[in-house]
Amino acid sequence: MSLIILNRARRVLTVAVILGQGFLALPLWAEPNVDWDSLRAAYALYTKDPTDSNASKVCSFLPHDLGYSAPPTARRNHSETEKFILRGLGVLEGQIFRSKPNSVALAFRLYTIADGEFAESLDVTLGKLICRNPRLFLQQLKANRHLVARLDTLLMNYGPDFTEDDQAQAAEYRHRLKCVRKVRDRELQDIRDECVEFMEENP
Repeated sequence: MSLIILNRARRVLTVAVILGQGFLALPLWAEPNVDWDSLRAAYALYTKDPTDSNASKVCSFLPHDLGYSAPPTARRNHSETEKFILRGLGVLEGQIFRSKPNSVALAFRLYTIADGEFAESLDVTLGKLICRNPRLFLQQLKANRHLVARLDTLLMNYGPDFTEDDQAQAAEYRHRLKCVRKVRDRELQDIRDECVEFMEENP
């Protein structure tokens, strides 16, 4: 058995333990615990005054990567914060639909603490941006690709309005695919092609 030290991402250092054909990545330390009180206060301010700077302030209290796990003593705070932000998600959604880049970036960063209904709501909200502003969607997806665990739930979760309506879902799928294909920016070519390829393979 051998050990390899890997610099996985930003401040996270891992030890990869090679065992036969595979390896196990073991974190030497994780991101600091979230200041939940400050996060809720920052989001409350954002809902009252959804400026770019207030969106960035909320981001400053969020983890940088997926995989954050609240310690047992913070799990109640984590759950309460998810519910608090979910109740005020309409303000964030409104700013996303106005194509505010910092608010779109905030929605992606919220994936770091989101689970269940909260994560699904983020999927639906960000997915609606695809046809409203496909270029901005791809820009932010490229910048935050490491925060998206599953492309299918982001690209093709159409929300409750499409539940049990196969024709509406098919029409929305075609519309989103068409919008993504239209983006021609050279710097977005790779992320566009990834989305197009994924959607074509998973209609």
